[in-house]
Amino acid sequence: MSRWTPLLMDEASLSELPKVPLSEVMQHAHVMAAQRLKPRELYERWDRQQWSAADVELGPDKENFDHAITPGFRAIVAESIATFIIGEYTGLDMLGPIISGSPDEQYSVFLGTQIADETRHTHLVFRLGEEILGMDPDPKRMLTESWNLAAPAHRELSVLEAGIVRDLHRRPLDYGQWLRAVTLFHMITEGVLALVGQRVLVQALRDVGGLDGIRTAFTAMCRDESRHVGFGMHALRTGVLEGHHDDICEVLEQAVPLALRVDQETSAVGNRGFRRMSLDILRRHMRLIGIDEGFQEHLITTASATAERAGAR
Repeated sequence: MSRWTPLLMDEASLSELPKVPLSEVMQHAHVMAAQRLKPRELYERWDRQQWSAADVELGPDKENFDHAITPGFRAIVAESIATFIIGEYTGLDMLGPIISGSPDEQYSVFLGTQIADETRHTHLVFRLGEEILGMDPDPKRMLTESWNLAAPAHRELSVLEAGIVRDLHRRPLDYGQWLRAVTLFHMITEGVLALVGQRVLVQALRDVGGLDGIRTAFTAMCRDESRHVGFGMHALRTGVLEGHHDDICEVLEQAVPLALRVDQETSAVGNRGFRRMSLDILRRHMRLIGIDEGFQEHLITTASATAERAGAR
């Protein structure tokens, strides 16, 4: 038996993370979600898994990124970093109203840890943008450069996010609206797009030497994401049991076609293998929180067809 398991990945230090086998990274979020951990247990994991964005060594990566990898692979890495610059920064906007509208004290405690994680991730991806891609260090200019590299469907997804955040700001104590925001952020943005993007890049880096800093960065973020997704699954499963199945499904109908288009429009994940990864994760999530099976099949069929039509235009 390998000394690594998805659970031992929980205890790995920052320096050990690049050595974690790819199979363990790919399964970690699923293993955690299947454990059905409660917010307090997720908080306790966060407390044990602290790491510093400043401690990720990127010096050797810059030299190798510029001179030792192919232009095509360089473009994939650049696009991935740009996508996460947008995602991590905008994630902070989503989490503010989600914390404000939290219906449970233990939820609020865990969500406080997630804001700390997203802040750390934002600092780290800004470092990647500046130190690896040579972007302007000014955050506003870096975000503008990142939007120019990102998939067009991200813009439509950001419009949907802005609308849901605006509605939650207006009705901060509306539990159904809170669940809608959690569905979009924790289940789709974090639970599908971020997990797939992190896994894809870690997988792509597996056979590339000299980029251990980038691999460390994305593996560490992937481990944090497992906790965030675990919380989302707990909150949404509770929401379904409390009669909010339709609120969650309404957001899924809007967001899933856009998520599949992001896959399609991103060069790093623009093939059917990675589309299957997204759909597999989505199915796992929907089963775990108790979404009706008939709706699951309807959503997968219609969202896939919508994304295919958009890709053909």
